[in-house]
Amino acid sequence: MQEKRQRNNLKEDNSQTVVYPARVGLELLLPVILIFGFIIVNTFGSSSVSELIIQFTILFLIIGIFFSISYKITGDVLTITSFFFFNQNILVTDITKVVESYNPLSSPAPSMRRLEIYYGKFGGTIISPKDKLKFIEHLKQISPTIQVELKDKMK
Repeated sequence: MQEKRQRNNLKEDNSQTVVYPARVGLELLLPVILIFGFIIVNTFGSSSVSELIIQFTILFLIIGIFFSISYKITGDVLTITSFFFFNQNILVTDITKVVESYNPLSSPAPSMRRLEIYYGKFGGTIISPKDKLKFIEHLKQISPTIQVELKDKMK
């Protein structure tokens, strides 16, 4: 009877939603700001007001993309959100391995301190939650069979 109650409590705990914001690394954000800042400054005198508005809009959209990325776990589903409305859902029980990565490939990870998540037979994605250890611990609570390979123990 008590074991059944524990399983029900686990299901209730897993059904709550936890959002893990992405770590935004200056190593990726700073070059974008510097490049656009350089372009805006160099074209400032010769650009019309509408061209400057377009340039600033593009800059703010790119910065918005960096800060809109998050990773949400609801029940046994990991939802990766980028730019507020692009979502990718992954069943946590399908995740086979989480590996610390510094892979520079384009991904919903606005930092070079990344985690590569392998799921299904050939699926994979790269993310960068602010609190890597807490994120991994949450995944392992849902699916204890997930293999984890960390290079360091730093958050």
